[in-house]
Amino acid sequence: MNEVDLHTHTTASDGVLSPAQLVARAAHLALKVLAITDHDTTDGVTEAAEAAREAGIELIPGVEINTDIPGNEVHVLGYYVDVARQAFVEELARLREGRLGRARRMVEVLGKLGVPISMQRVLQLAGEGSVGRPHVAQALIEAGYVMSFNEAFDRYIGRNGPAYVPRMKFSPAEACALIRSAGGVPVLAHPVYFGPGGVIKAPFDLDMMLPDLLAAGLLGIEVYYPGYDATTTEYLMNIARRHGLLLSGGSDFHGIQVEHADLGGVYVPMKVVRRLRAAWEGLH
Repeated sequence: MNEVDLHTHTTASDGVLSPAQLVARAAHLALKVLAITDHDTTDGVTEAAEAAREAGIELIPGVEINTDIPGNEVHVLGYYVDVARQAFVEELARLREGRLGRARRMVEVLGKLGVPISMQRVLQLAGEGSVGRPHVAQALIEAGYVMSFNEAFDRYIGRNGPAYVPRMKFSPAEACALIRSAGGVPVLAHPVYFGPGGVIKAPFDLDMMLPDLLAAGLLGIEVYYPGYDATTTEYLMNIARRHGLLLSGGSDFHGIQVEHADLGGVYVPMKVVRRLRAAWEGLH
């Protein structure tokens, strides 16, 4: 039985459950270790930590920072970040402001394409969380233009879509350095991403990219992820071995009705947590 999930989202970014609700679901599923990794924010960590203490769950404070490389998008997870580190908090706020501006521009482009949605509705869907493309996708679904999140991204707001707007420039190396500055452990998220039908979307050359990330402080790579078969996981493990990287993984849970795995739906060995924790302790 799986007891670990190191990749989850709450209403602090684009998840469906509040931090406390997410912890409650984790307790219901008998998870023992949970990491909150909201996009460009740690605002949900305090609430989750309080709920986790009551539930007897080990809560790892985390974040997922969205970055870009030429022609592609890269996400970097940060574990054990100091959510009270002021410079770190301020930099995340700057990134969130960029997400808001990006969403506004996407809504404008969609209107010009004859697919009008309300920015007010996008903000309502985001609530107190960090605005992101999933909120734009949900507004497209509600307006009847698409039937699913995948269709919204494929037809309109994915990287090759007509309403795609580049984010504020922030590189994976900068994300690694930012996480390290907050005392955290940077991990490259879902290095292989599968779209509908199991087709690999937006692949990038890991061996070419990793040296710069290692120089910036990267310590791990996500190898357990929804849709990864044994071959994909072993491929990523081999890369991790070559570069001396830690392993990580999780469900990328956003919500029951969202097109991701359920909480705890991806098996992650407990030894992964022990090694991540040891690496974090070694930084201090």
